[in-house]
Formats: sequence, structure tokens, C-alpha cells
Amino acid sequence: MKGKTQAIVAAATGLVSVLGLIVWAYSDAPIGSSSNSNQKLRRAPGAVPVLGDALTINAHLDKFHDFILEIFENNGNKTFSMRIPFEPMGVIVNDPKIVEYILKTKFHVFDKGPRFQNAFHDFLGRGIFNSDGEGWKSQRKLAANIFNVKNFKDFVSDVFVNEMDNFSQVLSEHAKAGDEFDLQDLFYRFTFDSFTKIAFGVDMNTVSEKDKAPFMVAFDEVQARTAKRFLTPMWETSEYMSGQATIHARQIREIREFGKDIIRKKRANDEAGIVCSESDLLSLLMKVKDDRGQLPSDELLVDYALNFLLAGRDTTATVLTWAIYCLSQNPSCLEALHQELSALDCSSPTYEQMKSQLPYANAVFHETLRLYPSVPTNQKQANADDILPDGTIIPKGATVGWSAYAMGRTEAIWGPDAKQFRPERWLEMQKQPSPFDYPVFHAGPRVCLGKSMAELEGVFVLVQLLRQFNVQVLNGKDAKYSLSILLPMTGGLKARVSARV
Repeated sequence: MKGKTQAIVAAATGLVSVLGLIVWAYSDAPIGSSSNSNQKLRRAPGAVPVLGDALTINAHLDKFHDFILEIFENNGNKTFSMRIPFEPMGVIVNDPKIVEYILKTKFHVFDKGPRFQNAFHDFLGRGIFNSDGEGWKSQRKLAANIFNVKNFKDFVSDVFVNEMDNFSQVLSEHAKAGDEFDLQDLFYRFTFDSFTKIAFGVDMNTVSEKDKAPFMVAFDEVQARTAKRFLTPMWETSEYMSGQATIHARQIREIREFGKDIIRKKRANDEAGIVCSESDLLSLLMKVKDDRGQLPSDELLVDYALNFLLAGRDTTATVLTWAIYCLSQNPSCLEALHQELSALDCSSPTYEQMKSQLPYANAVFHETLRLYPSVPTNQKQANADDILPDGTIIPKGATVGWSAYAMGRTEAIWGPDAKQFRPERWLEMQKQPSPFDYPVFHAGPRVCLGKSMAELEGVFVLVQLLRQFNVQVLNGKDAKYSLSILLPMTGGLKARVSARV
């Protein structure tokens, strides 16, 4: 008996020793992490040996962007490290000078990188947002062909006006019924219809449909799941064990089938001699040959289409949702906007009018983006060892992230009223903020090509909506964001509308 007890004690002692050794070995870097640095960096609160920041991240998923902001507020906006098991070391910065260094000065060092591309590959494939090098350059060069001033004017006078007529008809029906509906969903449909017309040359008219298309449901859920991959250790295993992998695969098939259907329709029109726009983005992409003289396959065209759809549909709809929310919470700002709109003497504002006669409407748009950026976080991965301007050592393979959400609420950048919704600040500025202070449209060589189109579409819809309807937001006190690639409002924007007299 005594011998057995001694054996148990010895085994327990050995186990404790092994566990102690593991804890010591992974006291700073979590198990399985890579691209680690010997430099002692500030850490997010709650980091533990072996697991790193995994538990802390999981506890703050519902308000993750505010959690990042809180860390910066508590540490004086200093760079800190956030690490999870089996992933490369990651640091997060909140200094515009460092963001400029990453996105411009050392653009050739900080790529999308394999971590980002692996997480997004089943969704975005080899499209522009998931590519580096020549693949990215060729797609960007082609996209630049439709994002020019002449086309912007045509978009306003043609596409936006026509789609707004459909949008207004749906809102008029809600006004007559006096019912509650999800305005965020309608914004997503409007921008979807507009962008598929502009970029793909097809009419979808989803804004008039009663039910949300399965494609859109899948598109939204895949984005949310993909965003969580960056915060989940061994996400492939996690998705498999939870059953999410099966759901994800089915939704990816739905999404890609939608893309293939658009391409089939486009090819059928060409074969039938039906003349559509030859300058839309898809038409241009279908004609581009690779280095071997081969035209793109349908699978690659689907990659292209889904990437541009993500940018063209979701980002503008997101900011419109939060703009209506912000105006509902700030009645004086809504009144100021209505005063500006009352001076318009036309049925629809032109490109020139939106640029020169609607300064407050433009200010509302940008103030909303400052507080609620459509893409709240972003990251790059180093393809070589580097040192950031603040002295932080970045080993090859490590990631560097920044939060546009946190930066937009940082007093060191925007002043003591940084968290206040105040469109007037944009009218008081001597000059517009640097894209590195205000990285809502990215910056550097990868700055958003659709920036001007998003601004035009967002302001146009905001202006026309509020000229025709009073909007009563019903869930203003409960509004919060969901964790996703973008910043959607959880549960949508519940509203009622009434016609303005």
C-alpha cells in the first residue's frame, strides 16, 4: 500500500513538474505560436500562459472593437501584442505614423500574407482583396477603368436615380402600412442592386422582393464566420468539431453558384448578340488574358466578382445604417441636415450638386464613417523582419493590425470630443484629415478605388431618403454591432417611416 502511495505521489509530482515546465515555456508566447520576438511587448489584459489571449478575446467578442479601444485608452495608445495558440505573433497599433509606415512606406514588406489568404480563400479565392503582387495589380488596373469622374456622373444620373425610385416605392408601401421593418436590410438590397448593375451589367431588383435572398443570407453569415477565424485558435478544427464547417461549405456553394449564374447570363447575352455595357467591370475582366494568353476561367471570374461585390454592396449599406442611427440619436444634426436639403430645388441632386451644395450631408456621411467605419479592423503580415517607427520588432511572418474603429474615437487624433457625433467638425477643418488618421478607405497603394463612388452613393441615398420620408428608429437604445468583416448592426435597423409633407 505504501509503495502504491509513493508511486502515486511520484506520478503526481512528475505531472505537476511537467505542467509547470509547460507553463514556464509558454508564459509569454502561447503554445504553437510562431514568428515570436524576444522583445517584451505590452500585452492585452488577461493573457495567461499556454493559451495567451484566447480566453480574453472570447470573453469580449460581442464588443471586440470597444475592447481594443479600451486597451489603447488604458496604455496611452501604445502598441501592444495579442497572441493566440498556433498562430503567428500579432501586434496592434493606434498611431497614424505607424499606419502610414505599414501601408505606404513599407508597402513592399507588409502584404495580405498567407494567414489572411488562408482564412479568406474559400470565400474570396484569388480576388483583389485576397491577392498580393501581380494578381492584385492586374485586377486593380482594370477596376480603375470604371471608377472615374465621367462614370461617376453617369452612375448618379442613371443607376442611382433608377434604383432610388424602386427603393422609394418600397418605403412608400411601408409608410402606408405603418409597419415596422428592417431598414438595414433594405440598404443592403439597394446597394446590391446598384452595384450589380454598375459592375456586372445585370438587373437584380432585390429591393422589391418580399424575402431576403438565400444568397444574401449566406453572404452575411460567411463574412461573420470568416472574421472569427482570425480570433480562433485552430479555426479549421474548431469549425469541424462544431459543425460550422458543413454549414460554411454549403453557404460557400450557394454564394459561388450565384456568381456563376451571373457569368452564365453574361456569356449567354454575348452569344445571343444582346448588346450590354462593354465598360462594366465584369466585361473587362472576362477579356483579360494571363501570361500564357489564357482567358480567365469561370471559377476565377467568380473570385473577381465576389470580391468587388463585398466592397460595392456591404460597405455603403453599413455606413447608411449607422448614419440613420446617429441622426436619430442627435436630433439637432438631423434638423441641420433638413435645413440644407430644403434649399435643393430639383427632384434628384446631380453629381455637381452633391459635391458643392451639400456640405453638411457629406459631413454626416464622413462623421458616421469616423465613428462606425465599414471595415473596423485590418491587418498585414510581414514578409521580412522589420522594425516599426516606435521600435517594435516585427519578425517575418508576424502580423500588424490596426483598428479604424479605435482610431476614430482616439482623442489624440480627433480631440476631446472624439466619441461625440458632430458633423460640424468636418466643416471646421482647415484641411481634410490624412488617410492615415482616417483609414476608413484604407490608404497607400491599396487605397479604396471605390471611395468616390461610395461617397456619392451614400450621400445620394441619405439625401433622397430624408427628403421624402421621416424615419423613426425603434431600436436606437439597443443598437450594437456584430463581429464580422464589416460592421453590421446586430438584428438590423428596426424602423417605421412616414411621408414628408
